[in-house]
Order: sequence, then C-alpha cells, then structure tokens
Amino acid sequence: MHVIEIISHSPGSCPLGNPKKLEIMENWLENMAVLAAKHGVKVVGVWTDRWGHTSWVAYETPSMEAVAELAAEPEFMARVTFNHIETSAVTSAKETLAFFAKYKKLSQ
Repeated sequence: MHVIEIISHSPGSCPLGNPKKLEIMENWLENMAVLAAKHGVKVVGVWTDRWGHTSWVAYETPSMEAVAELAAEPEFMARVTFNHIETSAVTSAKETLAFFAKYKKLSQ
C-alpha cells in the first residue's frame, strides 16, 4: 500500500527563518529512511516546493498502523509544531482501474 504525506507551513513559520525549526527539519530528513525501515515502511520519495512551503512524501507501507507508529517517532512528531501534515492512503492508476472493475461487477 502507498501513503502520501503533504506537509505545509506558512511563510511566517518557515524553518528558514528559525534555526530550531531548521534543525528539526534537517534531523527529520536525515533520519526518515532509517526510522521508516524500523517500522517496515519504505520512503519512496520526497519532493519539496520550497517557495510554496509544501513538501510531499511517498511511502510504501504494509499498513496504516505502521505509518501511525512511524509518525509517533520523536523526529516525526517535532514537525507538527509548525507544519500542517495531511496523510492519505493512495492507489496507483492500475489499482484504481481494478477497483472500478470490481465495483462495476458488484453493482450489476
């Protein structure tokens, strides 16, 4: 299963303007893959729109529980003090089409 995390903050709470927040984000980025692996989660990728104050993280995970356990790690929790974080389970186009086909069968 795949999970997308959308992380955003206002320009006023940007880590670039606050050394402590910058340290939190650097620590998270440097340790996220090792912490994720500890919970059986793989970091697929991280993308950032620096000027839009938004980042996206894609995870491959065995369950939402594993992502919840990962989110409880201190390096992950520290981010919530100045970021809005939205987490969603997502499917690929192929998985979505398979779901549509199954749904169509059930609804006939």
